[in-house]
Amino acid sequence: MSKVVQISILAKISGNVNADESIGTRITLKKMYSSDGSVLPFVSARAIKYAIREGLKNRGYEIDPFIKDGKQLNDSGNPEKYIDNDLFGYLATEKGEKKGEGSAKSRQAPIALSYLKAIYDTPISTEFAARFPREDNQDNPVPFEIEVAEFIGRLNAIIYDYVGKKGPGKKEKDFELRKEEREKRLRDFLDIFLTPSYVLPRRTNSLNIPEYIVSLVVLSENGPKPIYQYLDYEVEERELKVKEEKLNQLIKITEKSKCFLINYKNAILPQTNFEIKEVKEAIDEIIKFYFS
Repeated sequence: MSKVVQISILAKISGNVNADESIGTRITLKKMYSSDGSVLPFVSARAIKYAIREGLKNRGYEIDPFIKDGKQLNDSGNPEKYIDNDLFGYLATEKGEKKGEGSAKSRQAPIALSYLKAIYDTPISTEFAARFPREDNQDNPVPFEIEVAEFIGRLNAIIYDYVGKKGPGKKEKDFELRKEEREKRLRDFLDIFLTPSYVLPRRTNSLNIPEYIVSLVVLSENGPKPIYQYLDYEVEERELKVKEEKLNQLIKITEKSKCFLINYKNAILPQTNFEIKEVKEAIDEIIKFYFS
């Protein structure tokens, strides 16, 4: 099996981030409902990727502008030129000469991201506001409502070993970038993702950058491990604490893998055998493992 890098992050989100639909005068919050009836607000993986694309664009990378095909927008399917086609995959379709004919080329993303979803039941409140006329006249203000919440969620990522080169898909373009360019792409992604230095999109009323609390990184030589449910938290005397029992269970599962934590100065960590690293140290460790 191939090398993989697995990352799990606890992060705090506040406000109405990645807003859902408007129902009447109310702007709703994206949320799921669990089997026990819990309300779990979330930020979609698509929104997080959009934010990271903007971060990569600000660093000088070319981002896929999409190709307009009739009324549809189609991926360019050029992972050599466009870093997002490389990191996040693509599905590029081509029409045939006759109706019903056509072909497609695709790339299975070497970097997969989950929702940033609340771990526990979260109360959602409503913020009341109004839009006022900007000129001095007698028009009445127009009221509206915004659903808001503050929650701690988990964001998971897995990075397979083919950033910058052909992956396992049969319909994928055959390519391989120089090692220096592959390393630069992965390092820049990790810097944006782990710092974090991306701004979540489609917010309704405020700037929002996730407030990271702690990250777990697992470097595995033989494929992914079931690690994500073991990074959890509890609150003691208004302070957030990473659950010790779950981390101890994780040690047994990952005994043949390299594991460490990044503490963003907000969490109380239990006594554990896991190393604690700064973000820069963590990125260097991941890059060394990935390209060794």
